[in-house]
Amino acid sequence: MPNSTETRRQLEVAVIAAVEESAGEGEALLKDLIRTLSSSGAEGTASDPKSVTGKVFAAAKSHRTHVEAQAVAPGSENVIEVLQGVGDRAFVIEAHTDAVPEGDPQRWLDGNAYSGRAGWVEYLGHDRVTIDMGSVRYEAGIRPRMSKIWERNRTERRRRILYGRGSFDNKGCVVSALLAISALARASRSLGVELGGTVIGAYTVDEEESVTGIRRFACAPDSWLAAKGYLGGPRDADGMLTEISAVVLDGSYGWVPVVGHRGAVQLAVTIRGRGAHAATPELGVNAVEAMARLLVSLADGRGEIAFRLDRFLDASILGSATLAIGTTIVGGGVRAIRSGGGRIVERSGVNAIPDWCEATIDVRFPQGRGYPFDTEQCKNAVVAVVREYIDSHVSREGWSYEMREIVWGQPVAMAPSLERAAALPLVEQERRRAAQILGYVPDIETAPGGTDATFMIHEARIPSIVELGPAGGLSHDVHEFVEVDSVIAGAKILALLATDQLGLVG
Repeated sequence: MPNSTETRRQLEVAVIAAVEESAGEGEALLKDLIRTLSSSGAEGTASDPKSVTGKVFAAAKSHRTHVEAQAVAPGSENVIEVLQGVGDRAFVIEAHTDAVPEGDPQRWLDGNAYSGRAGWVEYLGHDRVTIDMGSVRYEAGIRPRMSKIWERNRTERRRRILYGRGSFDNKGCVVSALLAISALARASRSLGVELGGTVIGAYTVDEEESVTGIRRFACAPDSWLAAKGYLGGPRDADGMLTEISAVVLDGSYGWVPVVGHRGAVQLAVTIRGRGAHAATPELGVNAVEAMARLLVSLADGRGEIAFRLDRFLDASILGSATLAIGTTIVGGGVRAIRSGGGRIVERSGVNAIPDWCEATIDVRFPQGRGYPFDTEQCKNAVVAVVREYIDSHVSREGWSYEMREIVWGQPVAMAPSLERAAALPLVEQERRRAAQILGYVPDIETAPGGTDATFMIHEARIPSIVELGPAGGLSHDVHEFVEVDSVIAGAKILALLATDQLGLVG
């Protein structure tokens, strides 16, 4: 069959039909994945059919593609699926398989964060939705970016959902990727054509905590991509690879391409006071009380800190820096916190003035004015400004503090502006395919949180859409949900985008 416009049209029709034929199986798989716990570092192995990794591995194997597992840590493996094409080009569809903990189980429907139950979401306006699970209804707030989709592009106000931890972030994305590669494999076999390059599905572990999965797949000298030769190809003037591209799937805005996200630095602040008997508090220095004053001062000073940072950061595309104050806090005689039927705190020393307290601060910041070459300097400046603010605004009498970095991630911007990002071929093609499937051209957005694209772009040097995925909401919160029809639509978009990126060989 010749490589022609007619061939491409036939492949598009076959791909869309293949996704629709597999939609029921995809929904069933999504339910199963939601019901399977997959905390970071405990996603399981391909040899364990009851684990998320084992189930993703089995689903990929059913496509008659090449599938392998890549060890990341004991009990934690990446799954890598390869639809081999002709030539050196490659297109990566990456989605992480882990999910954050469920939080307080009693706040979820029936006390079960992993039910995978079907229900409905109804848009109420003003960034509010109702989650209708039949016998119960919950009202919740959603991100304004998602409200924009409801307001601008949807005539209906009610959509089918699946409910549970990890449904939106990120198992809906995993199923979209699996369905897309399955459809491409079936359609190309049925028509006797090959893609002009290789599609790689990377189902990676540990995104929510230490990002070891994406690094093992894409970044290390012995990573999967490096070992297969994909990181040694030609580069453009900015040092980006030119024969490989990627999309990073994460709980998102209904297949709106996200072209940047802010960097993050997480700080631990430890205060040392002086212990005393609780009956004579005047003889001690209460470290918890000191921490409270410090955190309140930082909260009151968010605007001033952001103003100071704006002097050397470029907020034009990603927005100004923000601070989340006291994201965790512990001190005094607390020994441990256990979950299971509610939180149980193991403590001693309730009758003593605490001599220590530790809290964490999460700072999100845009790129610097010399991006991408000044990211570490910008991070160091962010830490310095926070420290300077504490030193100049918090009175310290009898106590001291130290501040250390826990982890940090670089900001990402595919282009200096949204307009220039829209002109990138990868972004332009995704928006065109989304319009074909969804019936409207999606906007371009930036994301508030980080994704694996940080490492795909900065370390692997692969041009990547920073975030893409189905519609849903409440990731990292109770009542998390994903829209079922959006998962299916996304599989069509991804498969068609792969044909644009790679072309066909008759």
